[in-house]
Amino acid sequence: MKPRTQIVFLLGALVLVGAVSSMKRRGSASRTQDNGSCCSPVPAPPAETVARHADPEATNDAICTLMAYYFHGTVRCETCLQIEALAQAVVEQQFGAEVAANRVIWESVNYDLPENQHYLADYNLPCPSLVLVLLREGQPQEWKLLANTWQLVHEPAKLSNYVETEMRNLIDGQEQPISTGQTGFPQRLDQQ
Repeated sequence: MKPRTQIVFLLGALVLVGAVSSMKRRGSASRTQDNGSCCSPVPAPPAETVARHADPEATNDAICTLMAYYFHGTVRCETCLQIEALAQAVVEQQFGAEVAANRVIWESVNYDLPENQHYLADYNLPCPSLVLVLLREGQPQEWKLLANTWQLVHEPAKLSNYVETEMRNLIDGQEQPISTGQTGFPQRLDQQ
């Protein structure tokens, strides 16, 4: 590897370590009114702030539906965009039949918009995050924040496998059911 490439690689690694360290320190602490991003700013590509690949209202309410949400801020970094692209590809490529039947729905949500800020508290979002939500009769029953996406982003095959496995576990009912909290909103699967 050339010295210049090594320097660029080391600088990139330092930025990633700093972002992960910052995420760990912040945990599920409340956000300030800044852009809410835990990563270096890069203007987001022009797109809708909420992009639906299927209409959850069109699903049969008697059937369970898995929502795969990617929550992000208005200002995006390359890593955030890469996680979203890889996760969306898994949904579209590995769950195509379920997407066509409205049993799996991909949605990208900008949590900086006033109408979406409740998601920060609803799902204890520490930064841009992938969250899987199992709906029964149109109501959220179980959810899981996929916390390892940031650690696996530079290993696309492992990240894709992680996302697919977690989705299949929820779809196949391999996760233990959860109870709802006092607010009636489901608690995280990984906090029981």
